[in-house]
Amino acid sequence: MTWDYTETEYKKQEKDKKWKLERLINYGLKGKRLDRDLLEKHLKDIRIPENRRTFLELLLWEKRF
Repeated sequence: MTWDYTETEYKKQEKDKKWKLERLINYGLKGKRLDRDLLEKHLKDIRIPENRRTFLELLLWEKRF
């Protein structure tokens, strides 16, 4: 459970893959790895800081800015 959700709200949200991906990127992976396919699919839609988005784009598609 986290500090910003009650236990029941957290369990509801945890089923949403996009929400879970956002949480992992924003609050730490805790030893987990990101699913590349899921990240590629949702990268432009998730709410993360722009510098993290740019870094992930560099890793995924070797984009140069």
